[in-house]
Amino acid sequence: MKTFLYRLRQRFRNATKKKVDDLTAFNQGYATFQQTGETPVESYFAFIRLYCKTNGKFNEDKHKEIIANNLPANINTALTGALGTFEPGTFNSMNNQLNQDGYVPLTQKISPETVKKLVDFAYKTETTVAPKYDKKVVYNDQQLISEMYRFDMQDLVNNSDIQQLIMDPVLINIARKYLGCEPIFDFPAMWWSTPFLKEASAEAAQLYHFDLDRIKWLKIFIYLTDVNENNGPHRLIKGSHRVGAKPESLLKRGYARIPDEDLTPHYKKEDFIVVTGDAGAVFLEDTKCWHKGTPLKSGHRLVLEFEYTSSMFGANYPKFQMTNASEEFKTFCKNNPVYAANFRF
Repeated sequence: MKTFLYRLRQRFRNATKKKVDDLTAFNQGYATFQQTGETPVESYFAFIRLYCKTNGKFNEDKHKEIIANNLPANINTALTGALGTFEPGTFNSMNNQLNQDGYVPLTQKISPETVKKLVDFAYKTETTVAPKYDKKVVYNDQQLISEMYRFDMQDLVNNSDIQQLIMDPVLINIARKYLGCEPIFDFPAMWWSTPFLKEASAEAAQLYHFDLDRIKWLKIFIYLTDVNENNGPHRLIKGSHRVGAKPESLLKRGYARIPDEDLTPHYKKEDFIVVTGDAGAVFLEDTKCWHKGTPLKSGHRLVLEFEYTSSMFGANYPKFQMTNASEEFKTFCKNNPVYAANFRF
């Protein structure tokens, strides 16, 4: 997926040289998407340019149109999941903070048992490695060959422990609250980061950037190894996801990686957040925030990420081919057709 996004950013930079009516291109492409489920590349590029031109307002306006016909379930009782039991007021408080800051670290953690199962899975399942992601290897922390080892999402969705987390009612309701609709499970991602390179890697997302795969989305990150200052903590600029919160001079660069020194004049020092945490730590983020990984000095880092969205307009990712789904997961998907729209049995 990272190679796909890297190439897409390159194509976007070339496409911005063309003079087109972006709103017309977007509307035509969105109509095609509604008919076919596929997003034309040129309309996706137009969408990115509209985000940059309006400093995010276009996204929020379009999102409101989309969710008007997809009302969220009204959850008025406590929900229990892998992170424990959450009262309705807790969801509301988290959502308020998420809207304000674009980021919420949770005090609750994934259980050590689940973490261990996922780490064991990560040590025995093939990955593809940067920069081309065309070579399959099982991660060996004693013989590093890349700064990034990425798991195939088809392998992830067919893992029973990840299926349990995909079905988790607490995680789903966090996404439901933020999106204001019944969410769609967009994709899982999991990767090892290593100190193989001695400098920041654009391919490993170690320069500041914002994501724009969808019109609106939420990501939930789970650290599966202890993460400290030395082994690649996630970094973000708090509040930079909001409409109007990005400097127009930087948005003129388009969908680009931005060096630290170009961002520091525009934001308060205290808004530059470093996310450390023990294995099992969870944080929420709207990755329209400027964010990046930190180059590792030592050790390694394993992260699991889920993305939830209100619409699949945007990057055309493959659907999930389920070859090892539990009966519980099959029933869940049947009973939640919006959320499970990307799963194929």
